[in-house]
Amino acid sequence: MAKQYKKLRQKIHPQKKTPPAQEKTIGKDYFLIGITIFTTAVLALGWEHFDNMNRAMYALLIVSLGLTYARRHFQLSETQQVFADRAGFVSIGFAVALFLVICYYQFFG
Repeated sequence: MAKQYKKLRQKIHPQKKTPPAQEKTIGKDYFLIGITIFTTAVLALGWEHFDNMNRAMYALLIVSLGLTYARRHFQLSETQQVFADRAGFVSIGFAVALFLVICYYQFFG
């Protein structure tokens, strides 16, 4: 009787089989590579026209983009992943802060 009940229950409410978890596919990130190359070119071509704050801002942007690329494409350990993530946030934060300071000096100072 129990076997019949199990068969009937499976026919009425079949159990959904969970597919095996697929490995996360890594994209090409052409846009990220393009922005990194563009930022590097702007820094290289405008080096003699920029002051030290502009140079530091562009360098921090390149570091942040490089760390983002590394996080996405390299096999990092958990601690390296956390370090790359936090260092990327810190570098982009300093770059934004430098951008605001540069704008203040250029327009109000």
